[in-house]
Order: sequence, then C-alpha cells, then structure tokens
Amino acid sequence: MAKMLEFRQLSKKYPGTVSPAVDNFNLDVEQGELIVLIGPSGCGKTTTLRMINRLIEPSSGTLIVEGRDYRTYNAVDLRRRLGYVIQRIGLLPHLTIAENITFVLKLSGVDRTSRQKRAIELLEMVGLEPAEYLDRYPKELSGGQQQRIGVLRALAHDPDIILMDEPFGALDPLMREQLQEEFKRLQQNVAKTIIFVTHDMDEALSMADRIVLMRDGGIVQVAEPEEILRHPADEFVASFIGRFRVLRQASEVSVGEVMLTGPVTIGAHQGLAQAMELMRRRRVNTLLVRDTTKTFIGMVSQASVRHHFEAGETFKVSMIAEMPQKTLKPDDTALTAMHQMLEGNDLELIPVLNDDGKLMGLITRGSLVGLLGDALRVAAEVDPSSRSSEGAS
Repeated sequence: MAKMLEFRQLSKKYPGTVSPAVDNFNLDVEQGELIVLIGPSGCGKTTTLRMINRLIEPSSGTLIVEGRDYRTYNAVDLRRRLGYVIQRIGLLPHLTIAENITFVLKLSGVDRTSRQKRAIELLEMVGLEPAEYLDRYPKELSGGQQQRIGVLRALAHDPDIILMDEPFGALDPLMREQLQEEFKRLQQNVAKTIIFVTHDMDEALSMADRIVLMRDGGIVQVAEPEEILRHPADEFVASFIGRFRVLRQASEVSVGEVMLTGPVTIGAHQGLAQAMELMRRRRVNTLLVRDTTKTFIGMVSQASVRHHFEAGETFKVSMIAEMPQKTLKPDDTALTAMHQMLEGNDLELIPVLNDDGKLMGLITRGSLVGLLGDALRVAAEVDPSSRSSEGAS
C-alpha cells in the first residue's frame, strides 16, 4: 500500500523555550489509514498536525507528502490539497451551507453548477436533505449539524489526506458519539488518509487504525488499539490508558446509581416560615419543591425565602420556586452529570426527574466526588500539569 505521509525526524522548537514542542517525530502513514495522535496537554500533537499543512513550519527534519518533500509545495497549494477540520468548525456565517461546503472548490475555479452538484452529493451522504439545508446559513443549524458541514467542507475537493483537530470535542457526549459513529461509516465509503488529534482515549480506541501516543514532543508508542491495550510500551502508557478507564467508568455508571435518593423537599402548599424552619432543622440552604403527586415544580433558596419572609409576604413556596438550569434523568450517565455540573455557573446540585417529571433524587458535587477524585488522582500521576488548567497541545 502506498505511503501518503512520511515524517522524518520532524522537530519544532520555539524561540526562548528549553525543550522542543515536537522532537524527532518519525512515522509512516499508509493510504487510507486513520491515525490518532493523543497524549497529555502540551505533548505536541496539535503542533505536529499543523506542521503537515505548514500552518507551523518545522525547525528541522522533513515531511514527505504523497511522495514529495513538503517544501516543494507552495504553502497555499498544499493546504488546498488537504482537508482540515477543527473543533471550532470555522464556517463562514455570511455564506450559505452550499457555499461553505464548496468554498475551496470556488477558490480553485470550479464552476457553480459543479459546486452545487457536489454539495448535494455530500449532504445526501450524511443524511441531510439538500432541499432543506443548501440555502440555510450556519446560525440556523445545531452544533452537530454545523460539525457535519465542517467535515463535508473538508471532503468537498476530494483530498487524499484530511487533518482533524479535536473535531467533536465541543459537542455534548451523546452528539459526539453519534458523529463518531457517522464518521466511521463515512470513512469506510471515502477511504481517506486521516490524521486525527484528540484528548479522549475512548475516541482514539474507537476510531483509530493506529494510535500514536505522545509525551514531551516525542512518540512513546505507535500501535493498533488492541495492541496498545494488551501491551502498553511502559508505565506511562499503562497509566495514561488507566486515566481514561476511570472516565470510561463515569460513562458507564448511571445517574440513578450515584444520586442521593433522600433530598430535602417541601410541599408546594407550605409557607415561607415552614420553609425557613425546615432548612434550619435539616441544615440545608436549598429546598426542592414538589406537589402532592411528587411532581417537581422548582427549587427555593434560603436567601429567597428569607427575603420574602422578612418583607412580610405570606407566599406559598410554590410562588417563589424557580426551575433549575439543569435536570437529569436516572438513566443519564455520571459523565453527563459531570458535564452538566461543570457547565453550570456555581451549580451545586441538579434534580433527577423521571419521564413524568417526578422527583427521583439529587446529584450534587459531593455525590460525584468519588468518580471525579479517581479521575483527577490518576490524571495527576500521568500528567502533573493536569492539576491546573490545561495548556495548548
């Protein structure tokens, strides 16, 4: 099988830094392979990807692209030969979906009729009805639909090589899994050579033909998913895989298994004084309000109850109850709960409701702390920088 990419001692060192961002990177990529680059924050995976299309120029070494040294290509021409998909998608808001998909074709001088035909063909390939989507604008699409369009734009000019930089990272877990499955089916049909950067080990194991695990700018192990699981090259690889096993556990455990089943509740018909007394007695600062059928109708905070009580108001708690930012269902995953908790500003608790809106329990930061603690502990063993916010890779 033909070699599409050949990395030869490729390195990148930025001025003023002690260690190279990428150090002596050597790899051969075969036609039709899907290679995943993964590793701790700052390991050099994104820098490596961007050197392929010359968004970053190497300090030393070389890269052979389809049999030619990358330096023999004009940088702009090289980028047009490659497909490129990023997490932020980068659709042009003033262009229609058809125009976004065929943007590179237009730059290459392809006529309008041919461009329209190609847009229709690609939309049909991913199950989006052309008549419905061709003339829409990006703001009219969901995040998942926009990400599909980003992938189609990368495919439109039929490149042999596609670069993907955490393309599904900004999506919620369910949408990410759906697009991963869709992309794998698509890859079977189009058989492109793909370099895929991710921070998600589950995504790497699910999608890769081979995984390239990096650390400190260099390659630690290159192997097929089964091989890397069975025979990690060293303790770092074993620990790195273990870190994501903890996160996978969080994706397999349900909210119903970790929720608190006895939240402090108050009847909708009860008054402010009763609410204050209940909070004092149970030592909580939030009450969940439910009616006589246990249907959840909102929450009241200690501050809100006190404010209305001291104002001399005689409201029932149902009159000041507010619906929370987020709710969960018992069969949601603990990982979904983690995402919800992290996305909410100062969110301390999330009610768990069944399909009928009845209160089943409560998720708090404390109820997730075991899973989160294990994940952070293993992450810190693998990558001490994970104790603080991650930097660019």
